[in-house]
Amino acid sequence: MPIKASKLRLYPTKKQVEKLDWTLARCCELYNAALQERKDA
Repeated sequence: MPIKASKLRLYPTKKQVEKLDWTLARCCELYNAALQERKDA
């Protein structure tokens, strides 16, 4: 059975973009902190 795929384009509001940017920044900070902790161990 073939697998079907579809693409979806989202157009978030300005408030949603701000929230997404904030969330992405926190994820980057958390990832970098965890990576630094592994390097220091």
